Amino acid sequence: MVSAGIDIVGTAFQPIVEISSGRVVAHEALSRFADGDGMVAPDLAFSEAYASGRIERVDADCLDRAVDAAGSLGGRAAHELFLNVEPPTLWRQELPAALRHGLPVTIEITERALGQDTGRLLGAIRRLRELGHAIAVDDLGAEPATLALLPLIAPDVIKLDMGLIRERPDRHAARIMTAIADYAGRSEALVLAEGIETERHEVMARALGATLGQGWHYGRPGPAEEASPVATSREERDGWRAQVSRSAAASARIDRTATPFELAAAVIEPRRADRGLLLQVSRFLEERAAAGGDTAVLLATFQREANVTPATRKRYEWLVDRGCLLTVFTVGEPARLPDPAHSRVIADGDRLAAEWDVIVLTADHAAALTAREVDPSGHPGSDYDFVLTTDRDLVTQAARALLTSG
Repeated sequence: MVSAGIDIVGTAFQPIVEISSGRVVAHEALSRFADGDGMVAPDLAFSEAYASGRIERVDADCLDRAVDAAGSLGGRAAHELFLNVEPPTLWRQELPAALRHGLPVTIEITERALGQDTGRLLGAIRRLRELGHAIAVDDLGAEPATLALLPLIAPDVIKLDMGLIRERPDRHAARIMTAIADYAGRSEALVLAEGIETERHEVMARALGATLGQGWHYGRPGPAEEASPVATSREERDGWRAQVSRSAAASARIDRTATPFELAAAVIEPRRADRGLLLQVSRFLEERAAAGGDTAVLLATFQREANVTPATRKRYEWLVDRGCLLTVFTVGEPARLPDPAHSRVIADGDRLAAEWDVIVLTADHAAALTAREVDPSGHPGSDYDFVLTTDRDLVTQAARALLTSG
């Protein structure tokens, strides 16, 4: 039971097709709910589950039922079943049985998870990949900041929000289209458009870079027994497994024992500058994050919490108000930050405690300043060895290393 009077009554499966041929290549499982008066919309059922504190149990129930019902699809291969997973399930110490046993699936990370603690999210995704699951980012475009998260998450599948397909094209659609072309071109990730109901929707989906489609134009959700069989060749399945392996390798391609400065200094020879110059560079990078509007991720480390000045907090509050995903690392005690920014504490003996890092990722820009004080015991204005880079791959590795530290 979800909450008073609302129950899970079954699972429907909607086909995911290759747009060029119309062949079914996978199915998404969709839980169905009802109360005494009839069917209940899934959004309302999940809202009730959150409000009643039963979301973990309800989500696990939905996953278990979906995997059981998928047995009737017949001959299913790895990753051909798409499952939505709620954030509290991702954060669980032990995942539901449906995700720990049996055939690997494609996990859809919802927009409810993307705007939360990015470090925690990356840890959850790493655990899912270790179990063999593929990762899809759901509703890309609904939360603009998710564009900046793409290289960090390294999804296998990008699912476009149906609003992009159905609404009149605008600058937002153009920004999404450009970001997807950039990421998919470098990663070979698959792009899936949902909500396709007409031929015109399909044309828009193709224009946005989608090769896979989902929606009433191809088939409505129904019971597993009535679902169209998947029609992929062995070569295509091998290609899909290769894509999952590439994405897993991309998200794991960091030395988790290295700090951002150590990663950057291994590639680029550090230079030396005084604190005043680096302060100006830091502020410039913050301004660059602001220029990204609501597509920016900003990560910053401070050697002391006292370095997070009132002026800095004011700038950060402004950035957060604009939709920036902000995480600040301070030594000893957490920084006092505006909600929903995240504060992480660095232990005194951690090598990261000696660093000054400012990392910015937007949909179309990446930059990192990472520095270490030459003589930490000297006077407050002592010089720093630093690396400044706009190499997107290196910036992404530094960001992952920072977010998964500790």
